[in-house]
Amino acid sequence: YDAEVRPMFETFAAKALELAGVRAGMHIVDIAAGPGTLVALATETGAAVTAVDFSPAMIERLQRRQAEAGWAGVHAVVGNGMDLPHDDATFDAAFSMFGLMFFTDRARGFAEMHRVLRPGGTGVVSSWVPMSQVPVFSATMALLSEALPDLLPAKPLPPVLNDADACRSEMAAAGFEDVQVIEHSTTFEAPDMETMVDSFLRTNAIVAHLAATTPDRWPLAEAHLRQSLAKMFGTGPQSMTMTALISAGKRPA
Repeated sequence: YDAEVRPMFETFAAKALELAGVRAGMHIVDIAAGPGTLVALATETGAAVTAVDFSPAMIERLQRRQAEAGWAGVHAVVGNGMDLPHDDATFDAAFSMFGLMFFTDRARGFAEMHRVLRPGGTGVVSSWVPMSQVPVFSATMALLSEALPDLLPAKPLPPVLNDADACRSEMAAAGFEDVQVIEHSTTFEAPDMETMVDSFLRTNAIVAHLAATTPDRWPLAEAHLRQSLAKMFGTGPQSMTMTALISAGKRPA
């Protein structure tokens, strides 16, 4: 993630910070902060940043990056985005980049984000458009489902905040006003299909998990994946455009 995915995700983080108008002197919170993709960019604005993640390993990684980079004004804590360890009206802006979308109780997540914002503060949440719009990724999941049907069901999971109406509705239900939803895209380039699949194995959580947990069955599944993708998309240069929905709303002043 740090080496390959983070540079791509930085484009989404930069757009989120722009939508919230983050600047020096503000105090912001990044919920489900991961290894600090948004945090790193936010520190460049001069804002103070509180980073929250439920994974101690992610917080440890973020703290190592903070020590190495000398980030000032960053406080990283282990915490649950559905029960934030902060007082009401603490932050000028709040973010959750591809985190809140996976909460088991999104309504609670949105409500907590709203609660910790100061009146007039902005909350920003990012999610993905339907993966059907990303052909090589959709094909990868379908092919792995064919190879490992007991581990990866063919029926897709229910959609999660993958259309603008759902984003506006769920933010508004938590009390946010003036909700706007924009699309923002970035493209991953690979010199050939073999490199694209190699990247999936290193960086995609589902693919990497299947490879790690099925050592006896994975070689055949991987061969099926590589051969089938090459037939479908060719063996030459590949590009994969990822499009996010970035939703921003205000806590009423």
